[in-house]
Amino acid sequence: MRYLCDACERLAPPAAFRVELGVLVMTCARCGQESRARPEEALVAAVAQTSAEASQPAPAPRSTTAPALKVVALRPSEERVREAAALARSEDPFAVAGGFCPKCISVRKEGAEACSACGLVYANFDPDEQRLSEPLRAAWLAVLERWDDRDAHDRLVSLAVGRGELAAAGRLYRIRLAQAPDDLYAQRGRDEVVRLASASPAAFTPTSVPGTSPKAQLVAGVILFLTLLVLAFFFFRQFRMTLGGS
Repeated sequence: MRYLCDACERLAPPAAFRVELGVLVMTCARCGQESRARPEEALVAAVAQTSAEASQPAPAPRSTTAPALKVVALRPSEERVREAAALARSEDPFAVAGGFCPKCISVRKEGAEACSACGLVYANFDPDEQRLSEPLRAAWLAVLERWDDRDAHDRLVSLAVGRGELAAAGRLYRIRLAQAPDDLYAQRGRDEVVRLASASPAAFTPTSVPGTSPKAQLVAGVILFLTLLVLAFFFFRQFRMTLGGS
């Protein structure tokens, strides 16, 4: 501690100090003179310090407000899902939404000329290659009309398995998910198709190609007929040679 000596007017630590009648008496370590504290000056200093502390703004109280809750978006209600399916049926239920590959329904990258998922060159896409059979088309329209009927979805998948069009059914559900990603029934249908395809890969291979042109069928029939005719002629000739030799 240092104080200002009244005799030498220097700041110096006291060599000794004592209290007399409530007054502090300090002996200067430099000049040896005693100095007495002035009570009125001490009082003024104390009052000034108290006023300065009172004029300072009080510290802000700690906020007791509860933290903001994290809002999580709920899944759409079944009523909204039904309305969305009805809207899809009223438009083109087989059209692929913009921004998706028209073949595998993967997200189409901006500026890309080919799909990074299936390798399709967009300029070479032929819609006839994805043409559905009439029974599957009719079944899909019926499902869109009763979208919240799980039995209708199960019948559609069973029909697709029986006709060898399970891949086409999966594509229909992917189209629906491209239109409404949160559609619970579309997710369920897609997952069921994937499960069946994983359990029996043969079910994913179509037994016949939908949309085969009549001309191609006629050519195949003519080739088969000519093949059978040649075989019949060969067996007839062999039969005659056997009879002649005997």
